[in-house]
Amino acid sequence: MSEKPLSDALGIDQAAEEALARADVRTLRELNEADPEALAMASGIPLDRIKDWQERARRAGARRKRNPVVTGWLVAVIGLAIAVALGWGMMSIGAARLKNAEQIRLEAESKLQMEIGFGARRAIDELLPVRLALHSNNWGAASDALSPVEDCAEFIQRIAPEGRLDSVAQVSKKLDDLQSAIRDQSKDAMDRLTALEAALNELAQAE
Repeated sequence: MSEKPLSDALGIDQAAEEALARADVRTLRELNEADPEALAMASGIPLDRIKDWQERARRAGARRKRNPVVTGWLVAVIGLAIAVALGWGMMSIGAARLKNAEQIRLEAESKLQMEIGFGARRAIDELLPVRLALHSNNWGAASDALSPVEDCAEFIQRIAPEGRLDSVAQVSKKLDDLQSAIRDQSKDAMDRLTALEAALNELAQAE
């Protein structure tokens, strides 16, 4: 993530940058991770402007800190994929070895399917605090609570085999819809959350 001043990164004036600094927000990541309502109160900057800057920060490359558990999954699965690829490459064209290689491939794909199911169920669990925040019309808390769900969705997308790409794409679309609804404080945010939960449940049951 860029560490250049927010005035350069987002084109905001120096007075706004100083107001954000007084609220302990000096980088794109800190701006993206901040609760917009709390930041608006601490800085004296209107909430709409804060939300607009957060959206621009995300477009500029700001990302939330990764969930270490999800990162651990990703490292493990990538390691498995590399091991399978190396094992496949070392196989000769002999019929017996080809059969063995195919078995390895199937076992690896089965493990990936299990990891997808696990990731989907974890994302469903992480939707509970989002739902509770929406019930309270606490849009800032709902946005923050969505971060672990985003991590799970990214993990699933990275490991999905070709046969699951359509289902995973549906999850990504439903997640985008929910993010937009929360950002816009839309009255159909709860319906979009339910639609995302259904798409994740479909992935979890298909492992």
